Amino acid sequence: MICIAVLNWNGYDDTVECLDSLGGIDCRDHFIIVGDNGSTDGSLERLEACFKAKGRRVLRTRLGEEAWPELKAGDIVLYDLLDNNGFSLANNMMVRYGAHYSPEYFLLLNNDTAVQPDFLSKLSDFRRHNPEFKVLTPLILYYRNRDTVWNGGGRIRWGFRKYRYKDRKASEVREGSFIGCSFVTGCCMLFTPDVLTEEDGRKKIFTEKFFYGEEDFELALRLRRQKVRMACVTGSVIYHKVSASVGRHSSKTGPVYIHFLNRLIDVRDYMHPLSYFFYRMVLCATLAMYLRKSFSYSPARSLKFIRTLLADARGRSSVPKDYCLEIFNGGGPIQDIAR
Repeated sequence: MICIAVLNWNGYDDTVECLDSLGGIDCRDHFIIVGDNGSTDGSLERLEACFKAKGRRVLRTRLGEEAWPELKAGDIVLYDLLDNNGFSLANNMMVRYGAHYSPEYFLLLNNDTAVQPDFLSKLSDFRRHNPEFKVLTPLILYYRNRDTVWNGGGRIRWGFRKYRYKDRKASEVREGSFIGCSFVTGCCMLFTPDVLTEEDGRKKIFTEKFFYGEEDFELALRLRRQKVRMACVTGSVIYHKVSASVGRHSSKTGPVYIHFLNRLIDVRDYMHPLSYFFYRMVLCATLAMYLRKSFSYSPARSLKFIRTLLADARGRSSVPKDYCLEIFNGGGPIQDIAR
């Protein structure tokens, strides 16, 4: 079977719509794990009641008290992760749980998506006919503008990412059945179990160095180093609401700071030191322009922001949850920049 992992965090309505769309797919040989990242909206209880009322088989388990009952095609496992573990760690937890059933493939899917009935069968059929590709993504269109591409895979070049066909009409995609990629978004990705890495006896797909973002970028850098081939299967289509769970922070520049901090640490680990020196200069110039355009930062204030960021990156190898939350709330090194 295929293990479909869907992460929920206070997103009951989105998750219901996502699971309803999965209930209509033509690839029946799958089971679904819904990992709940410490929701406070009663998501687990509401999801259980909702889908039992619809005649679905729903099972419950929780972190630290896992049970692995025999699963049938179409079963939904509600997995209580107890806390907000972030995207990377939570998806790794679901993958580790699902690995006990030895699935043929794993599929990670954002809860703020809706899928076409044949999206999964087209991904799995492409994989069987093209076994050299171990990581696949569908063509992802905007949920509210369904003829327009949000993501058709992407390319990473010299530490920068570019989405293919972003904001262009789906009818403009010309590659045929697939687009070769060096980047696949964590919004929706199908991969083979042998792509998983293992650390301290724990399987994982994403690095756990970053609590907020960066996981799919690091994965792309790692898989490129390992020469793992990836593709966007253009006939497989889903719709994404885009960033339904972000923008809930008191500091407007906090997420910007964390994004660039993550990227500096991440690229440093994969790039030659000399290349990284020049990359850092280009990234900082890009950041300065962004701060001026988006937040009306003066040159002096932008310089202070960038110097603080660079010093922070030099002293860090990871960006954990507590530090992210501190930054999001306007604390840590960015509190002085606002003055």
